[in-house]
Amino acid sequence: MLQAGDAMPEFTLRDPEREKFTDANLRGAIAVVAFYPMSFTGG
Repeated sequence: MLQAGDAMPEFTLRDPEREKFTDANLRGAIAVVAFYPMSFTGG
């Protein structure tokens, strides 16, 4: 589990326009990444 201040792991996702979004898009910035795996699903 990551702790506050840990480096963000590498990742690749798709944005709402289906374009690739990677951790490289956030390099040099302070960022909070939140992930809700069950949002807008029937699960």
